[in-house]
Amino acid sequence: MFKGLLLLESLKDGGVLDLVKVTKTEVWDVGNAVDWQPERWTAVSFEGESNRADKVAEAISRAIKPAWYANFSTGTHVYVMFEDKVFRYVKGDAQARAEAQSYAISVGIAESQIDWGESDV
Repeated sequence: MFKGLLLLESLKDGGVLDLVKVTKTEVWDVGNAVDWQPERWTAVSFEGESNRADKVAEAISRAIKPAWYANFSTGTHVYVMFEDKVFRYVKGDAQARAEAQSYAISVGIAESQIDWGESDV
């Protein structure tokens, strides 16, 4: 099983949510939004079967807007999806995490927003 989070505001194609089971939706007032982002985000928690993780990650990467990301984790791996780019690494791999974080900065994501977790499913 995988569990993750994405922001509705980050999607250019909300149809990608049909590929996962939405488990929770919350509205957050955001204190670290940058000037082009809304100050209120709709956070969607989701889950799916691990054998579909790669397929779902690719679909999210096609559905997400530039300068946003979404993430999910399986029992062993972390997936971080950017527009047309997916990072998949073993939990706890500091070098792979740093590469994904560097990429995030390179595509315009604010450093204060690069905060995905690596918790157990």
